[in-house]
Amino acid sequence: MSCRTVSSWSSALGGDGLRWVTTLIVAGSCGWAQASWQVDARRMPASPSTVEAKDAVALSAMAVVPIVLPPWQDSKALAPDEGGVRQIGVARALEAMDTVDKVAPLLQWQTLPSGQQVAALQWRADDAYGLRLGLEFAALPPMAVFRLYASPQAAASYEVTGAALLERLAADAQTGQRTWWTPDVGPTPVLEILLPAALATSSLQWSMPQLSQIVVPPSVAEPMKAADMAALSEKRRYNACQLDVNCQQTLLDQRDAVIRMFYVSQGRTFQCTGTLLNNPSQDLTPYVLTAAHCVKDQATASTLQTSWFYYSQYCDSAQLYAGHAERFSAARWLATSMATDMTLLLLDEAPPPGALFAGWDAGALPPGGAVAGLHHPHGDLMMLASGVLEDRTACSVDASSRALDCASQTQSDGGFYRVIWSLGGIEGGSSGSALFFRGRVAGTLTGGDQWCAAKDGRVVYGRLDQAIASFAAWLGADKAMNSDMHMPVYRFLVLRSGGEFYTLSAPERDHVIASFPNDLVFDGIAFYAAGRAHARLVPVHRYFNPEVVAHFYTASDAERQFVQTYHPSWNYDGIAWWSPAQPGDGVGAVYRAYQYVPGVHHYSLQVQARDAWLANAGLLYDGLAYYVWDAP
Repeated sequence: MSCRTVSSWSSALGGDGLRWVTTLIVAGSCGWAQASWQVDARRMPASPSTVEAKDAVALSAMAVVPIVLPPWQDSKALAPDEGGVRQIGVARALEAMDTVDKVAPLLQWQTLPSGQQVAALQWRADDAYGLRLGLEFAALPPMAVFRLYASPQAAASYEVTGAALLERLAADAQTGQRTWWTPDVGPTPVLEILLPAALATSSLQWSMPQLSQIVVPPSVAEPMKAADMAALSEKRRYNACQLDVNCQQTLLDQRDAVIRMFYVSQGRTFQCTGTLLNNPSQDLTPYVLTAAHCVKDQATASTLQTSWFYYSQYCDSAQLYAGHAERFSAARWLATSMATDMTLLLLDEAPPPGALFAGWDAGALPPGGAVAGLHHPHGDLMMLASGVLEDRTACSVDASSRALDCASQTQSDGGFYRVIWSLGGIEGGSSGSALFFRGRVAGTLTGGDQWCAAKDGRVVYGRLDQAIASFAAWLGADKAMNSDMHMPVYRFLVLRSGGEFYTLSAPERDHVIASFPNDLVFDGIAFYAAGRAHARLVPVHRYFNPEVVAHFYTASDAERQFVQTYHPSWNYDGIAWWSPAQPGDGVGAVYRAYQYVPGVHHYSLQVQARDAWLANAGLLYDGLAYYVWDAP
């Protein structure tokens, strides 16, 4: 692979304008053979059972400990829009909760009639638009339940289990701690924690050295609290600089694939734009494409919160579309192509009904072709920019200086498209948004000219055709695993407990059928897994609970330790099978829920079953249990 030094044009990614200068970057024929294929769009079907927040009976805790924050005064902590992203939240140190020993006395544990132990805290910042709490877990039991309310009187909560957080959050390499940035539900959030009766409260150990305070409104569609806040970063350009997506006809379907993204980095909250992508399997796997300079690792992906259908009610209306929706359950980081400034994510929660899985084009686009971008400039309602593709070029993104350097001449094998706008323009918050060509996604926005209106302004997009090799395992170019590893896993229904029994062993299947005809009902093949260890596979362990005659399956080492410590009477049956470590083509998620009475777990690959569990007060949704192959 040969490279050469070339002269280039350069633009600052931040600021109100663009300064064209000459610089030097390393570029050249540093590409690889590219595939060329297209995928059509598919819409998320309407599903009345889908719920955005689990209905909670009322706040269970009788006492809520208040934590009041002093006014925020450090305006220098809020930077101008940088690198095409928009900062809306600042990091605030919380000395009163920065160690486990300081948090423990604040948790006034109470015992509920069910035997569960509960404690609740409420934070309040009068000058905030919202708060995101940064919980650092030194010890997190999988059976813990966390509920986040907008206020003590709120009728609904966001709920997550310790098991789901252990699976979602990356452990710090040095300390082993996991940090959970809670969703933003408003400026007065209540965090309620529930633990099983048999679990000591000391088994949960956490601190909160900082939180992220939202200090400017997420968009101009949301009222500001005071004029002095407006002076900090809300120097908004006139609406004439952007075209409301509802004031044109070409990409009205595609608008339902574009999402407004919020995430936390070093305690600061930022905004970018992303796009929901389809895959050749048409299986509604929620892949999201965005810029690498927005999200490039699991730590950031774990903080993701998204807004859907965030556009106007009608053309040039300042009113938000009544059907907009929020999702809070973060994402899995799958892969990043630094050479094209692109990242592929997998959402941990299903998109709302009606969302569009956008089609995409992994072929090289022709110069002179008409293109358009859908984005959330300044975090606002969705806008459209349009123009023509000028050429292909090589660029580099410097994360430290937040500079974008691109070669002045055309480079056909470069990782970026250069686009000239004829209508509209980009702003902070636009980064990561998709470039559409003939209705399909072909790239993601890195940065460029932020003049508004940006007629004849240049912007650059990472090329999907150059990044597709990094995303091929998930977008359908090849199999993530070897197909000859697929073996059927059989399912039985246990009549006494109402639970399920799974086995990979055909002899064991036959033994159960023959020996327990009145106790277990054979239900056929549930899914496919591997019978031995293999690269990129993880073991799924099986336990038997004799008290309720039910089996428990987990791929989590933390859950194994919990069972061994607190359920020594459960029999360990060994490794049941080996499953894919990550999602990919032909790989499906197995969801898990716990039924309080009689005390059994249920498993399913069906999204419909998961949604029914979320809506059932008698069940606790445990999240994603592990992955399997859903076809041989």
